[in-house]
Amino acid sequence: MRLRDKVAIVTGAGQGIGRAIAASFVAEGAFVVAVEIDAAALDVLRREVPAGTLLALQGDASAQTVVEDTLRRTLDARGRVDILVNNAITYSEHGVVGTTDADWAATIDSGLTAIFRWCRAVLPPMLDAGRGSIVNLASVNQLVANPNLAAYTAAKGGVHALTKQIAVEYGPRGIRCNAISPALIATERTMRGRSPADIAWDAEAYPVGRIGAPADIAPAVVFLASDEAGFVTGIDLPVDGGLTALAASALISPKVRRWWGRKPLTVAS
Repeated sequence: MRLRDKVAIVTGAGQGIGRAIAASFVAEGAFVVAVEIDAAALDVLRREVPAGTLLALQGDASAQTVVEDTLRRTLDARGRVDILVNNAITYSEHGVVGTTDADWAATIDSGLTAIFRWCRAVLPPMLDAGRGSIVNLASVNQLVANPNLAAYTAAKGGVHALTKQIAVEYGPRGIRCNAISPALIATERTMRGRSPADIAWDAEAYPVGRIGAPADIAPAVVFLASDEAGFVTGIDLPVDGGLTALAASALISPKVRRWWGRKPLTVAS
């Protein structure tokens, strides 16, 4: 077990990627403090893991009061924090012109400022212990942008930069900080409104021939959180099925598609 006896806080732990991470951490021997705004989703996670392996806390992970209460209860229960996984985010889907100040503020607060708050909170006890691992969920969107995700893309770019800042500032004192950048992952939210044909079309963009699943992300987070990654810090690891390695022109190239064994794309007029 790669996380035996570790104490981990995971935000957004009740759904999608967060739930897969929390369950994988428990399977690897960690005690998980799961923070989730959706009480019903938290109950599902609670039923999925063995008794005594989880402290389930319902609350908005972007709220400073929730950050403070979670840290206090974690230290009261276990005396330390070994791992922090920043996964929770709420975001709007608009382009630059369509993004209101309120949309921007809400997404940046949830997707960047909240991550800063969590890191700021756990760093003192980690520094006291002389060790700690932080894994932040970024996105391939800060590497290759998508239309209609202006605030989200900006927030994830900030996560990328903050990750490096923490790694450099606190590496000499035993703290590692890394990021994971997933591509499209099939979760309840991301699949909402997508037809099977839409999903098949999305999959065409990936050299591996499919979109991702939460189970594709969790093992990478486990590795970065574990002592196996003791010499790994300050990286932003794309877990993206080869998306960011692919030249855009290759996606529609008949030659490349023949190499892949895929049918040529047809372009509607």
